[in-house]
Amino acid sequence: MLKGTVEDLLANRLDVDLKLTSTSTSIVVNVETKEGYPISYSYQITGSEDYKQEKNNLKESTYTFEKLKIDTEYNITVTVKNKAGLIKEIKRAIKTLAPAEPELEGMTPVIYKNNNWVVADTTKDKWYDYENQEWANAVLLKSGVSKTVGDTITVEGDNPEAIAMFVWIPRYEYKIVSDYNIDVNFISKSTTYENTNSDGYRIHPAFTFDSQELSGIWVGKFETSHTTLSASIEENNLGCSNNNCSNADGLRILPNVESLRYNDISNFFYAAQSMDNRLKISGDLHIMKNSEWGAVAYLSQSKYGKYGNIDYKDVNKEIYQNKSSEYITGNSNGTPSQTDAIDTQYTYDVELLGTGASTTGNITGIYDMSGGAWEYVMGYYESEHASLPWGSSSTENYAGFTVQIPSKYYDSYTSTILTEACGGGVCYGHALSETAGWYGDHANFAYSMSPWLARGGFYNYESTAGIYARNYASGILYGHASFRIVLTPTT
Repeated sequence: MLKGTVEDLLANRLDVDLKLTSTSTSIVVNVETKEGYPISYSYQITGSEDYKQEKNNLKESTYTFEKLKIDTEYNITVTVKNKAGLIKEIKRAIKTLAPAEPELEGMTPVIYKNNNWVVADTTKDKWYDYENQEWANAVLLKSGVSKTVGDTITVEGDNPEAIAMFVWIPRYEYKIVSDYNIDVNFISKSTTYENTNSDGYRIHPAFTFDSQELSGIWVGKFETSHTTLSASIEENNLGCSNNNCSNADGLRILPNVESLRYNDISNFFYAAQSMDNRLKISGDLHIMKNSEWGAVAYLSQSKYGKYGNIDYKDVNKEIYQNKSSEYITGNSNGTPSQTDAIDTQYTYDVELLGTGASTTGNITGIYDMSGGAWEYVMGYYESEHASLPWGSSSTENYAGFTVQIPSKYYDSYTSTILTEACGGGVCYGHALSETAGWYGDHANFAYSMSPWLARGGFYNYESTAGIYARNYASGILYGHASFRIVLTPTT
């Protein structure tokens, strides 16, 4: 018959298990001890390329391995010792999370190779590598154009084979660590939670479209242009008042062309809707919402964007400005700010000086988010004058809408106080109060008689153009305001 206290008996047992959770670049090990009074824990992790870390004789039952590679399997070994000298070792394998695989929605995946865009072999090519700031790119081809793996696709010139270029922003959760430093973890669309998780992360709101949870969004690589109307200064030259507008057939998202301007926000909205309907592609094409702008800005400000690109130091981590006075898409002045506009610009494919104007600092990123034209985004202040932009016959209906559009296509703001603008609270993920003052960018917000938002600044701003720049607008046409298109997967 065993003798001794209950504590003595339990001390000779050691019943433990591991609970492992992973993010894009970390693994959390939680030792679940049912009984046995452990007095020390040792943690070891091994992975590819002879990677190894270990921590011995710790008192904490939870340990986090950080700065790991994304989409990589690691082996975890935990050794637990109790006060009776019993030792138990447990081994588990777990993989860090990968960016959600791009949903092509009828588009063609491309990589930049030998100074050309070519069709990617998604089974062999390293199509994207977010850990090295290389984001996934895809193109919409013209009707009748057929390409196979390895073929070159022209995106410039008098008769390019592409209609539009898009960049994939995978679903992620984020946490602002400090000014200019945002920590991002890629997650699947099955990962959902309200507010923050136990580690203080939030799922970015751009990945919820209406009631649908998204694995990511496709964002226009450049400001939107038009085959015939970009150079026109005729007011509202698109003439789009419904979602089957024939002028939308000329919309393009390509480099080294003049961006489309001189249209009110309703023309831009219905042109994007018409492009969707007339192309009949899978997915939903629409003007970028302010929260979707925020999703690009935050990812660029993480280790997966230009902020993490080791080719840029100090002030040059800020996205370079497009200072083309002709509003040429993809241009760069080679610096994040400059006092005077210059007509001689670096094109989007010039390494460093040109690619520094993208959200990654290389050619795979998104351009024209600093300078170029102001970009109308679908962010609207619901004021006492809210009826005017939505269809009033008043002359103050500058935006041109005759009916209120579905709420899934715009972000609604309820206060001009940024910390109260989203239903009385902070607009998390919208690049408003969370990033206020970053880079000294222009920082106005919508108000009752100018209830719409524009982002990015335009070419003649000095240091205040930038990815965090914002301004109020009435919705009216401007000669310096364009827009950007987003494709939301609907599968």
